[in-house]
Amino acid sequence: MAKVLLVEDDVALRDIYSARFMAEGYDVVTASDGEMALTQAVKEKPDLIILDVMMPKISGFDVLDILRATPETKDTKVIMMTALSQNADIDKGKSLGADEYLVKSQVTLTDVIDKAKAVLAR
Repeated sequence: MAKVLLVEDDVALRDIYSARFMAEGYDVVTASDGEMALTQAVKEKPDLIILDVMMPKISGFDVLDILRATPETKDTKVIMMTALSQNADIDKGKSLGADEYLVKSQVTLTDVIDKAKAVLAR
């Protein structure tokens, strides 16, 4: 099954999403900040990264920019999942190369799993 790197600084959310992805049969690796996300992305070579934007050390936007500029991770699928819902934020995420941009308050756990499956199937 596919490997998912879940990057979320909120421990409760990270645990909930990890449990659900594992229940769906995915291998799950986690990171709690942008710096750790970059290390895990190169080390673990996930098929998909679920990436929060507002995090300690390095923001999700900067992480995505670095991922796209790094040969080992430039083609890794990335879903931004954040509280930022402004059009400017959505446009920034997509312009940096996010495969999808989800606003946390507008999606359910099932929506996230379904979107992950769709992105991985592309």
